[in-house]
Amino acid sequence: MKEAFLHFIWQHGLYDHEKLITAGGEPVEVLSPGHLNRDEGPDFLEARIRIGGMLWAGNIEIHKQASDWFQHGHFHDPMYDSVILHVVINNDNPVTRSNGETIPAVELTFDPAILKNYESLSKKRTWVACQDMIHRIDPFVIKHWLGSLLIERLEQHTKVIQKELDETGNNWEEVLYRFLARGFGLRVNAQPFYLTARSLPLKYLAKHRDNLMQVEALLFGQAGMLDTDLFGDDYYESLKKEYHYLQKKFSLQPIAGHSWKQMRMRPSSFPAIRIAEFARFVYQHEHVFSVVMQNPSLPKLESLFNITLDGYWTTHYTFNKPSKKQTKTFGKQAFQTLLINVILPFYFIHGNLTGKEEYKEQALDILEKLPAEKNRIIRRWEETGIHAGNAFYSQALLQLKNSYCNPGRCLECRIGMKIITQNLTRTP
Repeated sequence: MKEAFLHFIWQHGLYDHEKLITAGGEPVEVLSPGHLNRDEGPDFLEARIRIGGMLWAGNIEIHKQASDWFQHGHFHDPMYDSVILHVVINNDNPVTRSNGETIPAVELTFDPAILKNYESLSKKRTWVACQDMIHRIDPFVIKHWLGSLLIERLEQHTKVIQKELDETGNNWEEVLYRFLARGFGLRVNAQPFYLTARSLPLKYLAKHRDNLMQVEALLFGQAGMLDTDLFGDDYYESLKKEYHYLQKKFSLQPIAGHSWKQMRMRPSSFPAIRIAEFARFVYQHEHVFSVVMQNPSLPKLESLFNITLDGYWTTHYTFNKPSKKQTKTFGKQAFQTLLINVILPFYFIHGNLTGKEEYKEQALDILEKLPAEKNRIIRRWEETGIHAGNAFYSQALLQLKNSYCNPGRCLECRIGMKIITQNLTRTP
């Protein structure tokens, strides 16, 4: 039995309340179990209980054996002096605070079916532990949980954005530029694209934004793709010459060109094509953040990323290797991926920080209008019987699989909780 399971029992009140009696024989009434502490210190903070008629406010510590208190060194740690109740399965030893005071203790008793259900779930080795049982759960419960998971996923994205905002002194233009670059790189080349953007501040691109060749030269050069020792075709040599001038002008240091990947990749997603498309986007839009934030509707956003390459790139997928002439555009699927992973999280955090709830609402509305992503995880959920009708639910299902199912957090999942508490005389 893991302590995490006991935390679950305490948090949701799944114990026998009538048997919650201290070792000294005083009844305990739990007014508030407190909130689970995932950091250092007692397990539950800011609890409120009544022991024998006296009201107590403080923290709760939970162990399987009361003697674990001493094994963990809590008896001489002032951080645990605020503990008002020691909750255990076996009260094998009275415990004390650092000043020698005894802390009241209670033994938890609960329906054995809860532990049986939990052990059955935790021993499953299927794709997700509950895949053979999830059909028993009320669809409303699943739908409501997925809604919460979608918000959780957006908030995770915004934490990363907030870190960059702090670093740049709330320079929204610069931060969005970095994240758009990462988005253009898709999953495979997200990191080198992001590092390229970090190595090339937007202000330098802005000085030459009216010249597409110079924008390309800066981006390709900083991406490490304009090798000084490589002799190439006329356009490549022109970019290289332009970049060497601008590199000295701005004292730029490129990233390593070997960071980019293109094996087992469709030519339309080759890094050179993606950089050329990103250069065209920067060339077309002067104030990136302002442009994106002023177009909060799906059709307007789609029009912003209506990118078509011409000239050299109609006959090339990479430098110095001519190919059959073909029009190359920033595809709809690429746009939707960029929208989901970059732009909508920016709407969400902008709404949070400015108090403009309409941006958050618009982010959720757009997700409901977008089709569900097509990937291995979503296909497996469909095989399990859970269907994502749109991007709102596919994003939520990705969050469920990656943040709860993979690390085995069934006790923190509402679906897992319902399965664990099935067939009990008292359910949460």
